[in-house]
Amino acid sequence: MTNFNQIISKIIKYQLILLVGILVLVEGLLIYQLAYICWYDQQPVMTKNITINNINNAENLISRRIDGLVVDKGRENLTPVAVTIDNHFDSWPNYGLSGASVVYETCVEGSATRFLAIYTPEKDSGELAKIGPIRSTRPYFVELAKEYGALLAHSGGSPAGLKRIEELGVSNLEEIAWWGPDYFWRVYSRPAPHNLFTSSDNLAHGVVDWQLKDKMPDYQAWQFNVQIKTNNSETANKIKIKFSAADVYNAAYEYGTTTQSYLRFQGNEKQIDALNNKQLAVQNVVIQFVPQEVVLDNEGRIKLNLIGQGNAWIFRDGLIIRGNWQKSDYNSRTIFYDETGNEIKFKPGNTWIEILPGKKEVIISS
Repeated sequence: MTNFNQIISKIIKYQLILLVGILVLVEGLLIYQLAYICWYDQQPVMTKNITINNINNAENLISRRIDGLVVDKGRENLTPVAVTIDNHFDSWPNYGLSGASVVYETCVEGSATRFLAIYTPEKDSGELAKIGPIRSTRPYFVELAKEYGALLAHSGGSPAGLKRIEELGVSNLEEIAWWGPDYFWRVYSRPAPHNLFTSSDNLAHGVVDWQLKDKMPDYQAWQFNVQIKTNNSETANKIKIKFSAADVYNAAYEYGTTTQSYLRFQGNEKQIDALNNKQLAVQNVVIQFVPQEVVLDNEGRIKLNLIGQGNAWIFRDGLIIRGNWQKSDYNSRTIFYDETGNEIKFKPGNTWIEILPGKKEVIISS
C-alpha cells in the first residue's frame, strides 16, 4: 500500500511539474504575442512609397513651385539659379544635369547646342557636388533667367549676352570676376574652356551673398498633375530633334515603360550624368518652336525671339500633346497650352525644353 501511495504521489508531482511548465510556456507565448503586436503597431505601413507616418505629417508637405514635387514646407519656393552648361562634345560627360528642375537646350554658334539648367540649391546640402562644365552666356539665356528672377551663373558671355544682363537687371554670378574662385573651380584633366565647374553648395552660397535668399520668388508657377487628363494626345514614345547637320548635336528621347520617363540620347549615344553614372531621365519634354534665328556677328552668334507665341509639343507619359506657348514680355513666364486653350498640366518632376528655331526637323514615332 505504501508503494502504491508513493507511486500516486510521484505521478501527481510530475503532473504538477508538467502543468506548471505548460502554464509557463503559454505565458511566454502570450507575452511574445503582445510584444510583437506593440512593435508591429509602431511600424510605418508602406503604400506606394508613402508611409502612414508621412500621411500623418501631410500637413507639413507641399508641392514645390519649380517642378511640382512634394517637399517639406519651407522648401517649396527657394531662389532659382540659372546655370549655363556646356554641350560641346569636348565637355562630355556633363555633371549635375539630372539634378536640375528645368533644363533649356538651344543652338549657339558653331552648330553646337548649350544648356541653361535651373536649380533651387539649399545651403550646405551637399546635394550636387559637381555641376558643369560652366560656359559663357547668350542674350536668350539671360532672358530665360529673367523669367524666374534667377541668379545667373556663367563664365563670361557674348557682347550681346553681357549687355542683356545689364539691360534686364539680372543678378550676375560671373566667374570672370574677383569673386569667381569662391564659387567656381577648374579641373586640369580636360582642356579649357570645357573644364569649369561649380556645386549646389557654391550656388546656394551665391544666393546668400547676392542677398536673394530672403526674397520670395514670384514667377508664375506651371500647373502639375500626376495623372494626365486630356483627350487631345497621341502616342509618342520616340523623339528625335535635329538641331544641326552634325548628328553629334542632335538630341533624342525614348520613353521607358519601366522608368516611366524619357531617357535622353545625344548623338545616338546614351547621355550620362557623370555625377551618378546614370542616363538622363526626364518626366516632361517640351519642343518650343520659335522664329528663325538672327545671326549677330562674324562669329556666328545668334539672337532668338522668345516673346510672343508659337507652336509647342509637350510630351509626358509616352504621349504628345500639341499646343502652343505664350510669353507677353521679358518679365513674364512662358506658359504652355493645349489646342483647346487649356494650360498644360505637367507631370511633377524635371522638364526639358528644346527651343527649336526656324524649320529644324523633329521626328516622332510610337
